[in-house]
Amino acid sequence: MGAERSFLKRMEGYGFLAHIYDHLPDEFTAIFEIARVLEMEDSPLRELLEPALRLPSLEPSSVKDKVELFQPEVITGEEYEADFIRNRRDIARIYSWQFALPEDIFDQRLAERTLWMPVAKAPKILPVQEIGESFSFDSRKQKVFVLFDTSASMRAHHRIHLAKAALVYFLERNKDDLGFISLRTFDDQVGELHTAIDEESYNALIRHILRLTHLGNGTVLQKALLTALDEIAAIEHLAGAEVLIITDGAVAIDEAMVRSKMDSDTKLHVVKIGHAQIFASDRQIDDIVTAGKFGNAKLLADLQDQERELVRVISNTQAHDKKSQLERTLNGVRTSLKSKKAEFGEAYKKLYGHELERLSDIYVEIGDIDDIALFCATAESIDDIEQLVAELEEDAEQFFTPEMTKKMAVLHDHINFLLDYEKDEALRKKLSQLDERLKKLLEEAMSQDDLGGQGGKPDSANSRISLPLSDEDIRDLHFLLEFDGAFGKTQLKLLLKYMLKIAIKTSKRLFRYKESQGNR
Repeated sequence: MGAERSFLKRMEGYGFLAHIYDHLPDEFTAIFEIARVLEMEDSPLRELLEPALRLPSLEPSSVKDKVELFQPEVITGEEYEADFIRNRRDIARIYSWQFALPEDIFDQRLAERTLWMPVAKAPKILPVQEIGESFSFDSRKQKVFVLFDTSASMRAHHRIHLAKAALVYFLERNKDDLGFISLRTFDDQVGELHTAIDEESYNALIRHILRLTHLGNGTVLQKALLTALDEIAAIEHLAGAEVLIITDGAVAIDEAMVRSKMDSDTKLHVVKIGHAQIFASDRQIDDIVTAGKFGNAKLLADLQDQERELVRVISNTQAHDKKSQLERTLNGVRTSLKSKKAEFGEAYKKLYGHELERLSDIYVEIGDIDDIALFCATAESIDDIEQLVAELEEDAEQFFTPEMTKKMAVLHDHINFLLDYEKDEALRKKLSQLDERLKKLLEEAMSQDDLGGQGGKPDSANSRISLPLSDEDIRDLHFLLEFDGAFGKTQLKLLLKYMLKIAIKTSKRLFRYKESQGNR
């Protein structure tokens, strides 16, 4: 199958053809192009991300583990547990060692019915869930806590699209080994916790990731990381979870504080997109070093104490020679203090902003993607798109369905996205022609829906079956097409139809309410 032939199937899998309740991300089909590259075995981008996006394989269970995991089926009555006697007739069945008790204690326990006897019980068969293709919670599987950067800087160079594609690629390729997924976004604040424990919630989480649109200012990475570590420590299902951070930010964090929250089993994987760096200001360095938070704190403290003491002594010394000698000593101490601060400051500069790298078990930094090279359509991919358009046209000769109109809309978006990066005029012309064919199809679909809603028939030799658009279909199409001015009239038409249907429904509800009030 050609590179673009799986486009509609993949978009459907991503949930971009249904249940659209909000604005879609800008250039959302870019995710498809990046994901396609990540799935190529010889892709340099995949090779770079490989260390961070692969969980270690689950170790095979030992024989002892397997024995503990599987409960053999035992016939009812062949397993026993200890229980108290229920009446005096049970005395013949008590454990024999109790006959050795002193007589008065035996009589007391007999009266209280606290003598022990073996009682047959039904076997307890424990189901064991095997690790299979479907995602589902299993305490033996690995867990991952994802921290996903949604700061405004992620807009640059399609970093947000690369991050989404990389995360979905990570989740899909490790699906069999994952048992519990948690996700928090972070920008100027830490986002809500999203989890996945079964196939339904897993797919919902992926759709949520792909449809993220809000990008805020700021990058509170440290707060997000501390929140994740606290939750891993507090929530039983998260015990032993690995943390995956995807960010483009270069931020300074309190390394000592974060390490205090990490135990020996905590593993941190980081994917950093772009080569942004931060540098500490001279004043910031001076404050850190002076406060004794970096370098040899005792040495600095001793020099500072000497400086204060010499200043005090000099202020109380009257003899000129003695005072001059003390001032020379003071200058020497201040020179040493300045030299040590500069030395520690240079060392601090090299470490500042790299705390996350030192905390990580795996740290991968990749450059920004080359938009033109990655999104530029080839003649082969355009041929694939042409085949998709031809198939839609062929289906449209027989019938129109809401699903078809959504496929037309999303393919139209993809073509326009490719046009933004295509430099070859011949290929651009071919893409534009394909887009015109799609727009024509969509206009026909809307006309067919109008006729169907009015009970009329299309004035055509080949009458087509047309399923009417529901309110949800109209809403989905409106969000799919609203980004594009080329569809002007169709977009307005969809919006008016949607508003008209909502108004009619509201009027009917209001009428029924007033009618019910009048009958009381």
